[in-house]
Amino acid sequence: MLVLGVDIGTTSMKMGVFRLVDDTVTPVRQFSQGYEVNIYNDGLCGDIEQSKWLDAFAAGCQALADDTAEVEFIALSGTTPGLTAMDKEGQALYPAILMLDQRSRRQAQTIIKTVGLEHLLGATANMPVAGGCSLASILWLKENHRNLFAKTHKFGHSNTYFAHWLTGAFAIDPSSASLTALYNTTANDLTWNGEIAQAFGLSIDRLPELVPAHRSVGCVRPSLAAELGLRREPHVLIGGNDAVLAAYSVGIKEPGDVINVNGTCEICLVCLPRCLPSQNYNIRAHVLPDRWLTLHVMNAGGKALQWFKNLFCNDLTDEAFYDDFVPSAVETWLDRDSGVTYTPYLMGSRYSLDPLTAQLQGLTHETTRAEILAAIVRGLCQYQKQHLDEIERHVPRQDVVHVTGGAVNPALIAAKQKWMRPGQYVHEEESSVKGAALLVPLHLESL
Repeated sequence: MLVLGVDIGTTSMKMGVFRLVDDTVTPVRQFSQGYEVNIYNDGLCGDIEQSKWLDAFAAGCQALADDTAEVEFIALSGTTPGLTAMDKEGQALYPAILMLDQRSRRQAQTIIKTVGLEHLLGATANMPVAGGCSLASILWLKENHRNLFAKTHKFGHSNTYFAHWLTGAFAIDPSSASLTALYNTTANDLTWNGEIAQAFGLSIDRLPELVPAHRSVGCVRPSLAAELGLRREPHVLIGGNDAVLAAYSVGIKEPGDVINVNGTCEICLVCLPRCLPSQNYNIRAHVLPDRWLTLHVMNAGGKALQWFKNLFCNDLTDEAFYDDFVPSAVETWLDRDSGVTYTPYLMGSRYSLDPLTAQLQGLTHETTRAEILAAIVRGLCQYQKQHLDEIERHVPRQDVVHVTGGAVNPALIAAKQKWMRPGQYVHEEESSVKGAALLVPLHLESL
């Protein structure tokens, strides 16, 4: 059978048609289309109109029409939170608030003060921070858009909104719900934490149904299927967080397994045999039972390289920058001492209630742009090294590091081996889309 994996990414829609034979998925055709996110108020706010997701998906269905016409399952992967306030018809009442958003710092502090950090970590396994915490964004909407808040029927994430558009059902999975500050992530028992919700006057009836990632929430509505050129009205699996599905696609399932995801953000995930909450990283429920994943995010990973190009290398094409300049700069400075350092909070931090910013230090009149670029790469690697060192005090590490995403090349992998963690690096492609498709065998086994 044919399966359509869909990744509602932060800056692009990725789609892949896969052929499923037994438990193996083989790629047939791929599609990707970028879209602009809204960054405004001096970088404080980060959101996106949901119509951009729908337009990109429709374009993908058209581009892949020969194959999407016959798909039997659609499985979702999505940027999270991508918090969306929806009315009873599932229409978005406000742009989706992204993880890059920093407007709800005060609300995040209020959550910690009201509930207590120890209780939050014990129940939800995560410290509330702006952008990465759904409840903080919900409280911001409540305080700043009271009429909109009152009209909201459901608050959900990107996969909630997208699945409702396709099927009419409101749902969310544990990997996506983990960062809401409302899900019992430690227990991972498909329940919302009514005590925390009640503390802020929020009824859990306004949250979507919690279902496993491999669960079908219904079939594509007949009229929409016809509009999209889908003949079979495929089942829609609610899916999960894009980073978790990227991990799942490469076999991250045993304690100590590591994946390093390189995109707009850079993320390290380590598989855990038990929930190990910390203020220094996020925890997500895995799509597998009795497993959790750390989620250590640098908001500006690949984004930092693009920022550098725009500011220092606008004379170079993207091809010349990524294929020539970046490898040359890294290789030149890999084994040389440099006084230039980079503090990597170009787009803030998920793990601080303070508005952290990036810094370049140690610049002199002899500093070149190549040395600055190498310092940025080294700073990003050292940031992830801190996380891996912390986890390895509790869980023995594996020698293999799976690495995925577009912001990777051999020179950057060499940098990771030196500055982040030694070991064997295995490069994977488009794994979040594949991870979504791999949920279909789990679904079929559960029937």
